[in-house]
Amino acid sequence: MSPSTRLHDWQLLELIPGIKGITGSIAILVFWAVVSLPGADWPRLGGAEGLGSSPEKGLARHWPEGGPRVLWQVEVGEGFAGPAIYDGKVYLLDRPDEARDVLRCFDLTNGGELWRQAYEAPGRLPYNGSRNVPTVTESFVFTIGPFGHIRCYDRGLHSLVWSGHLVDDFKESEAGIASAPQNREEQLAPAQLPRWGLTQAPLLYRDLVIAAPQTRTVGLVAYEQATGKIRWRSGYIGRNWYSHVSPALIRLCGVDQILMLAQPSDPEKPPEKAPPAILSSVDPITGRILWTQKTPAPYKLPIPQPAVLENDRVFVTGGYGLGSLIYQVTYSNAQWQAVLVTRDKTVAAHMHSPAVFQDRLYVTSFKEHGAAFTGLACLNRKGEPLWQTGPALQFESGGYLIVDGLIVVMHGKTGELHLLEPDTGNARVLAKARVLEAKGGMAWAPLAFSQGRLLVRDQHQMKCLDLRPDS
Repeated sequence: MSPSTRLHDWQLLELIPGIKGITGSIAILVFWAVVSLPGADWPRLGGAEGLGSSPEKGLARHWPEGGPRVLWQVEVGEGFAGPAIYDGKVYLLDRPDEARDVLRCFDLTNGGELWRQAYEAPGRLPYNGSRNVPTVTESFVFTIGPFGHIRCYDRGLHSLVWSGHLVDDFKESEAGIASAPQNREEQLAPAQLPRWGLTQAPLLYRDLVIAAPQTRTVGLVAYEQATGKIRWRSGYIGRNWYSHVSPALIRLCGVDQILMLAQPSDPEKPPEKAPPAILSSVDPITGRILWTQKTPAPYKLPIPQPAVLENDRVFVTGGYGLGSLIYQVTYSNAQWQAVLVTRDKTVAAHMHSPAVFQDRLYVTSFKEHGAAFTGLACLNRKGEPLWQTGPALQFESGGYLIVDGLIVVMHGKTGELHLLEPDTGNARVLAKARVLEAKGGMAWAPLAFSQGRLLVRDQHQMKCLDLRPDS
């Protein structure tokens, strides 16, 4: 079983004889107690499960004066791309200049660069630089560049296997478009590059790798991992002009499906006057759209991925007034239905997806985007807010993850790293230290963790920090 394969609760229970009589969070704890290894990989956005957590144990509860020991650091181009970690190797899609993207592979132990592969990708973006986390398997490394390049590399040979382009390969014909566009919307109709570039991670399912062109005719596309041959294209799920969500593989009513949030695209309208976003569920085997639903309020900038709650409920969160939504999904008489059951405006994530651990969800929430539960907010699996670190402790779009029952959070503006211990009523700060310069106040990249080592980055450097206790 590849560490990059996302397992769900139902799949975990199939792996150990006799565990099927145990239910809920206890079953998952038992599973991880049986299979967790000293060093778990972080092979994709959100880790092996895509949930922002690691099964590793043995984290230090206190840091030395000055912060965790820096094992190594390397210079990187400006941007926000987080790394992936597989089998002791670190993979980063870097962008050293405005002409090319570079896949770089480092040794996790000492930071030595082992190999690199570059390709031409000229252009400049608002909030310029790199964007996306690679997805790594035993055989392949998959990347999506900010200008639409999707590429597959042989992990052992360090060579390109196949490549495609999520903009050029799905560019729409201008036939049928008025010769003199009546408004900005019509003028941009054939365009496929989102406002801030392609910001999504490749999603794996069985022998497929799935990405989201999000044109007027093609929503998701599934490539065969080994060949790049297109297996299926889904229909329309929304445009990508202001959509920056990565496809999320989840399981509802016993059925695997891909959830996507996308905007119909209204580039001239402010967030409060934008149309609702579209939540779509797509069959990962065929590309057939299973169900769709619209948000009950404008949501111009979808970024965080949806998460699954108990009893086949879907949690959606977003900034600029959307808040948090819960949809109840049912399947009956061969028909899917998703009904909005709750809208709570007190919790509003902006950039990072919720992290899921045991029976809790953790979200970084923002007053600037209309939330009352600010800072790091904790919710139960019913989606009910329990506690917050704000307003005293905010994190300004910094990344976060959960390991050994602790929460590691980066302050995106100052580069200060926090180690938090959650409890039933709040989170206690165990340690904090400034570990990045956070040039420009933009240390926003996703974090990655493996073998007791935490990878962080800002606009010009990536560091490997030792979070293990002193030996």
